[in-house]
Amino acid sequence: MDLTVAIPTYNGENRLPDVLDKLKLCIEYCVRSQQEQESFTWEIIVVDNNSTDNTAKVVKDYQANWLSDYPLKYYFAPEQGAAFARQKAVEKSEGELVAFLDDDNLPAPDWVYEAYKFGQAHPEVGAYGSQIHADFFEQKSSDELPSNFQQISCFLAIIERGDKASKYEPRNKMLPPAAGLVVRKEAWLQTVPQRLVLNHTGKEAGLASEDLEALLHIQQGGWEIWYNPAMVVRHKIPNARLQKEYLRLLVRCVGLSRHRLRMMTLKSWQRPLAFPAYMANDLRRLVLHLVKHGNHLNTDTVAACQMEFLSSTIQSPFFLWKKEYVDAIDQKNQLKYTQNSQDYLNKISEAFEQDLFRLYYQQISPVSDQELEQEHGEILLRLEEKTGKILLPKDFLPTAEVHNLMGTIDRLVIRKLLAQISSYSNDSHQSVYEINLSRASIYDHKFISFLEQELSINSVVPEQICFSISEKLAIANLEQVMELVTALKAIGCSFALDKVGRQNNNSEYLQQISADYLKIDGNLVKNIVKSINQVQFEQINYWGQKRGMKTIAEYVENKVTLLKIKTMGVDYIQGYEVGQIKPLKVSL
Repeated sequence: MDLTVAIPTYNGENRLPDVLDKLKLCIEYCVRSQQEQESFTWEIIVVDNNSTDNTAKVVKDYQANWLSDYPLKYYFAPEQGAAFARQKAVEKSEGELVAFLDDDNLPAPDWVYEAYKFGQAHPEVGAYGSQIHADFFEQKSSDELPSNFQQISCFLAIIERGDKASKYEPRNKMLPPAAGLVVRKEAWLQTVPQRLVLNHTGKEAGLASEDLEALLHIQQGGWEIWYNPAMVVRHKIPNARLQKEYLRLLVRCVGLSRHRLRMMTLKSWQRPLAFPAYMANDLRRLVLHLVKHGNHLNTDTVAACQMEFLSSTIQSPFFLWKKEYVDAIDQKNQLKYTQNSQDYLNKISEAFEQDLFRLYYQQISPVSDQELEQEHGEILLRLEEKTGKILLPKDFLPTAEVHNLMGTIDRLVIRKLLAQISSYSNDSHQSVYEINLSRASIYDHKFISFLEQELSINSVVPEQICFSISEKLAIANLEQVMELVTALKAIGCSFALDKVGRQNNNSEYLQQISADYLKIDGNLVKNIVKSINQVQFEQINYWGQKRGMKTIAEYVENKVTLLKIKTMGVDYIQGYEVGQIKPLKVSL
């Protein structure tokens, strides 16, 4: 393969279609051009950086009608951050050249062709950037832009450096952004480490410029970096990114990252000498800026951003030293992160890419022999390896938690289940399905709107869905759980408190949570035959029923336990004796 177009994206379901539609035009242009000139092969890969929206479905829908001569592929990068997504893109690419587009970058029809042509003509070039024009698609006119906006436009990856190709000379300390960037795969693999210092998960980390760090590695490895104006990209910029607070946060992240980039350009012996010189010069510039613009910082957006950049540049070495110290402690404490957990991370990535997550179902039955009006069961998640082996949650979820993947997995389970329920539309017997939620969903302020949207898309009534949260999680996040339960009940879903009795002998907190079901922990149930923990069991059952909750005994896995439970006043039972774990009716 000659070239790979790589699109790293996070929650890009609304932005990706525009980019993919533009790439269709690139395909048409290449088909026309190759009739008269040298032909070349290229592919497109979308790297989903742990999105919680329908990014994967958008790609799947496009794949169904995509030209096979120009493959469209989907990969999942579990570690969140643009640097991780780009590294995954390079590793998975089959092209000798890797051309990056952000999910808000719209390439000109000849962009891919010009990217290939420049790479073939300049084999000594390790990376080259595009000419990038701003598309202020929510602006009524240019008059609405901040005064002197061009002075800070580069922070928004707007690159307009003329119509002549030119080399980025190291002495000028200027490099192109990753938007519209093409790298030679050989150069990247030779020089760029798999984990950069400026890796980060978003602006909340206070960092940026991970793309410049990668390019510095390539440049210092002896490869040239160029500007190629024949490659034209439009960068879609909404009005929200032109607001003062957003711009200040953006330039602050760039400033806080600057010490790393400065030190990379120096030899080891130069750094102790350069540090005080840089600090003195930065302070001088800050004072001069205050003298010149101090009276206008509240009204002049550009001046305020420049002030933010200068002050954060001064803070940069101390910020990065602190980060290095904290990261060293975290790395020392994270003994769980072994080669074994890396293997599970790879398995999770494959599961997202190849749809290897599986949903299983275990029935919850009434203690009495009466027939239920609605069947009730718990949804259990499994991961199927490519070999066919089924992994249990205890195998892969700890790794998912370490890498902040639980919110994404929660949403995947909900989407798969609701799609499954929708396929039962001709089945008059409706069931109640219980789904376990993680801490990530408790704190996800967009979770309820996501749920309402998915219920509507699949025409599933909310009364069929019950969400459960463990007692340990509920106690540790009581206020947030109460808010979530209220919101769930408002749309018609029910709620179960799970593993009650495992963490806490005091049941008074139950008065604060309006649960429909109380699931008594299986460890209490297992010991009930020997009368161990019987008092605690009875107390939980009493509190639950007093609050109008239906109580469920978990892990009822033999007839002796079943008979004992039937004398305890419990409403429902769950376990191998009453309901085997089985796949859902139809494969998803």
